[in-house]
Amino acid sequence: QFYNVRFAFFLKTDEPVWAIGTGKVATPETAQNVHATCRAIIAEMYDQEAADNMRILYGGSVTPESVDELMAQSDIDGCLVGGASLDSTKFGRIINFQS
Repeated sequence: QFYNVRFAFFLKTDEPVWAIGTGKVATPETAQNVHATCRAIIAEMYDQEAADNMRILYGGSVTPESVDELMAQSDIDGCLVGGASLDSTKFGRIINFQS
């Protein structure tokens, strides 16, 4: 089925509107809830395989302090790194998160 091929490469990011440019991070529970809802909508619109193949990244201000808890959530497949990527120590900690 063609749409499953498209979803195998589909990537969705999420950032709370209140977090844009503020440096604030959503709680892991809030981020998980939003990501699970996005995945459920895709499953409803297409099917569960498409939803499972979709990669959803948290797009907020991930920090060394928040990455472990965010990445421990079942529906968060990755994260976008903003200003922390400018500091090699912070960036190194983020990309080596503890799951």
